[in-house]
Amino acid sequence: MLGRSFSKWPSVTRAWSVSYAGKPPFQVLCLRGSYRFFTDTHNLLKHRKRKYPFTPSGEQQAIAELCSRRNVLVSARPGSGKTATAEAIVAAYPNKRVAVLTYSKRLQLETYRRLRTYSNCEAFTFHSMAGLLFGTLVRDDTILAEQRKEVLDRNKSPQWGPEPFDIIVLDEFQDCTGLLFWLTNCFILANDQKMGGQSARLVVLGDERQSIYGFRGADDRYLTSAPELLGPLNPYPFVRAQLSQSFRLSTQSVRFINNTFLRGESYITSSKPGPKPIVIRCHRWDSDALAEQLWNLIKRYGAKNTAVIAPAVRSHGPLQEVVNILSEQYSVPIAVSLEDEVPLDDRVIEGKMCVSTIHQFKGSERDLVILFGLDSSFFKYYGRNLPDDRCPNVVFVALTRAVEQLVLVHYEEEKFMPFTSVEALLETAKVIDITKNGDRIKPPNAPGRPLERGLTLPRSIVVRDIARHIKDEDLDAIVNSHLCIRALSPLPKNEHIELLDIVVSDRGKRFHEAVSDLNGLVVVAAFEYDIAGTLDTLGLIQSDTDTIPAVCSHQGVSWLCRKACDYEAGFSGYLPRSIQMKNHAFDWIEPEDLALARSRLRGELSGLASNLRFEVEAEGGFSIDDQKCRLVGRADIVATLSNSDRNNVGGIESLWEIKFVSQLSYQHAIQACAYAYLLKLPRVILYNVRNGQKWEIIPRDGQEGLRHMIESVLRLKYTTTGKALCLAPATQMSAEMASLENSDAEARNKRTSTSPAAEDPPTPPVVDKISVDEWEAVEITGEELINGNLYYTVEWKPTAVPEEDCRNMSELVEEWKKSKTRR
Repeated sequence: MLGRSFSKWPSVTRAWSVSYAGKPPFQVLCLRGSYRFFTDTHNLLKHRKRKYPFTPSGEQQAIAELCSRRNVLVSARPGSGKTATAEAIVAAYPNKRVAVLTYSKRLQLETYRRLRTYSNCEAFTFHSMAGLLFGTLVRDDTILAEQRKEVLDRNKSPQWGPEPFDIIVLDEFQDCTGLLFWLTNCFILANDQKMGGQSARLVVLGDERQSIYGFRGADDRYLTSAPELLGPLNPYPFVRAQLSQSFRLSTQSVRFINNTFLRGESYITSSKPGPKPIVIRCHRWDSDALAEQLWNLIKRYGAKNTAVIAPAVRSHGPLQEVVNILSEQYSVPIAVSLEDEVPLDDRVIEGKMCVSTIHQFKGSERDLVILFGLDSSFFKYYGRNLPDDRCPNVVFVALTRAVEQLVLVHYEEEKFMPFTSVEALLETAKVIDITKNGDRIKPPNAPGRPLERGLTLPRSIVVRDIARHIKDEDLDAIVNSHLCIRALSPLPKNEHIELLDIVVSDRGKRFHEAVSDLNGLVVVAAFEYDIAGTLDTLGLIQSDTDTIPAVCSHQGVSWLCRKACDYEAGFSGYLPRSIQMKNHAFDWIEPEDLALARSRLRGELSGLASNLRFEVEAEGGFSIDDQKCRLVGRADIVATLSNSDRNNVGGIESLWEIKFVSQLSYQHAIQACAYAYLLKLPRVILYNVRNGQKWEIIPRDGQEGLRHMIESVLRLKYTTTGKALCLAPATQMSAEMASLENSDAEARNKRTSTSPAAEDPPTPPVVDKISVDEWEAVEITGEELINGNLYYTVEWKPTAVPEEDCRNMSELVEEWKKSKTRR
């Protein structure tokens, strides 16, 4: 079964509902040479603090009790205590080992902190678990995909070395991808083999309405169809349960969300008191009035307890103006996160108002949460492929982040989302109108606009963002198809230039600022000034450089760091970091480190001092089919090689992209090649100053090959489709793992023959086979615990679905509902 993707449909009739208490211990494993925690040893060096007795809720306790005899699929509402449920399970079975697998490092650390007093539990991210399973550091999906290929090539399933687990908790499983599901298969089978053929109980946690990483390949059906997908690996039956009560959201917030955005569905419950959500009506460019309103709220709750989140924060617009006013005029400490593909750093956001995208803030909460961009324009810019008659998952996630006060900023130039109820909004929220025109709220447009499927190019695309939000395996395929990369291996670890990524900006207030983006700018700027006497890299004219101290001195390095900070503030449009570092010494880079970086660049570009251009504008039109867009950006260095060049490619211009990162990536390669296409340069060099890693990139088909590469990237990034009918192509995993299944057959047979029998549940009633159009009823396998009673539900499956039918699954379900027949 290893790696098998089953093509069954999830149950059409859903059952959700269930709860626990107890007591047990914890640990942190690291791969050799890595500072990445895997689970279990750090706390062994620490004094364990006494912990107050843990009392789980009724729903949490019921789930823990079910683990003794069944697998459990848990639908967990936002803030309903998934980590507390994991603790309930760990505490209930002190003599059983429990593994908790989480989707993010942040959640893993949160789980670790909560469970570190228990010795029978370990918490992993999926990738850290993979590191232990495969015996190597697995940083990302690219390395995981390589491990998968090696497993298939060897035709031997991986073995689990540490102690096995009796219970495996799979958290946030709505974020599971095909690759992570394969990894989960491997882990479950390897753990079973380590247990001598016995099987662990499985607890699958998640909320299908919080599935927002579809661009990474995540699919909520790995959660909702877990019994069908994981059932063949495990002899224990699945029962469905719920964590319906939110301990984060107040009753007022729950009423607002359920009635205004979920059309009256009681999806979340709460008994926690709190204020009504606030809707601020304002004009798009009246940022001063809006900032004043927000300042009054921020004063009440504190900047450290406030978050501003939006679908996007990188684009220039009114959000930047409001943030800058709060920073300049009201001295609000603010952390703006522009790198939305990396987790929020607790050191940087601690004590400050956090500004981030909804995707990046998922899994976090603040007392005061201020939402921007949740109006009808959402479907124009971010949800073109989403139906507008229901609440998009990303909007639902945003609405459920506030512990105390939820604030929705609504620009009068836009209408509310089509599915929202203005009547319910007026009843469940406090509306503050600062438009001064006194107009009534405009009714939203009627839902039902046609979905925009297929390719839709924006008018302008920034090259440095061109490969963001594309799955690693897709980028791998594009690069391997269109580019040939000659790679020079990195220098030994002891020769890497280690610069601080985060610095203390205010010791008294314990504020920190991220500076990794500034390090790369400073390195290139110092080299440019050293070799050309200019600072185009920092956007400075000649007169601006007249007062620069010697670059080799502490004062010179500090001067460059400060100018880099100012440049990045102007480029991004956000001022808080430069304001908060106004009195900083900018002294985190040592002159000798900068000198080493300059010498490495000089060694690579020696003899070209008179032939180098820095910060070269790269811009041009690009068309696909009948659609046009404009690619814009700036390349680091363009060099014309002399006739004496050692590679004997005299006179050929080349493009150099300089990075200061832990390792080069295919995203970097595609970005550099896009610049080369726009500038019509045949030679592309990626150079990582930090570790000496160098890639020489050669397009397989010259300029035309680069064009095809860019087209492939843009089609992937800007083409929208409905949800695939199957979780994976029918033969994808099952076929490629067939030989592995044969090699592991003996182990599986042993497992099924020696596994202790679970308590037999009551025999479900028999359902006669019923065919309705293309649907067929099957015998019941699903169970649901409701008010202490176990219920069974009829499950349906399609008997035939045309391959070309790629409609959203929900549309098919609606059709089924119209014609369903039950006995």
